Amino acid sequence: MRTEAGSPRVARRTIGLLVAAILVVALLVGVLFVEWDRHVRTASPTNPGTVCPLVIKGGSKPPLAARGVDHVALIGDSIMYQPSCAIAESLAKLGITTSRYAVSGTGLLNGSVDWIARTKQIMASDHPDIVVAIFVGNYLQPPVRDAQGRPILVDTPAFFSAWQARAREISQIVNRGGASMYWVSPPPIAPLPPLGHAQKLFDGYRTIPGDHFLESGDVLRGPHDSAPPAMKTCHHKRVVRSPIDGVHLTDDGARIYGQQIAHDLSARIGVLTAPKPC
Repeated sequence: MRTEAGSPRVARRTIGLLVAAILVVALLVGVLFVEWDRHVRTASPTNPGTVCPLVIKGGSKPPLAARGVDHVALIGDSIMYQPSCAIAESLAKLGITTSRYAVSGTGLLNGSVDWIARTKQIMASDHPDIVVAIFVGNYLQPPVRDAQGRPILVDTPAFFSAWQARAREISQIVNRGGASMYWVSPPPIAPLPPLGHAQKLFDGYRTIPGDHFLESGDVLRGPHDSAPPAMKTCHHKRVVRSPIDGVHLTDDGARIYGQQIAHDLSARIGVLTAPKPC
């Protein structure tokens, strides 16, 4: 039997379609708002400094924060240690707990920390969901030796091969522990020994299958890949590099770098991202 155009059934169907259309539009607007909100929020200019708890607990997780990521572990050298408080502080606002394990002066081949053993310990005790690493190439004397007993000299093919092998081993430990491995690009470092190879080492990390890479070091990059000693931040010019060596970061530099790392990481794992540094 044919239904008349003005019948109650047609009216109900028309209203239903209108309601569905309104809901779809509302959903699209909501998605656009979330995307907009993710990219325009800026973090506080307040510097957390480099002295904070080794474990910073995440607060209550906002409804749009990343699901399945509750604990992040940070490993690395001084270039990770300096921004680690800013990273942890930013992630805590998304409900993510952060453990800070970076130790200044350490490297993958030698130094005061055996990062193979330490990473195994971290995975067994903390069970992080993500491990974030920055290793720019610290290499202390005396040099390590290869399988034939010959010293491995810095910036040689043997050095890069040995370093890359250690990076792959760390990645395997993290992945076997059920976590994701993220490598962070360093801020530009002047090509002076022994840290002029930082970017080359990061390019090597990129070749590790299944790992993730954050280009957060670009936030402190100047024209022509320079390492500017000062930058405009939060409407004021601030020194971002240590005047002593031009490599390490001031509290302002560490804040900017750390907040960018947290922003880039959270953008990769969830809807709500940590705000960008201003």
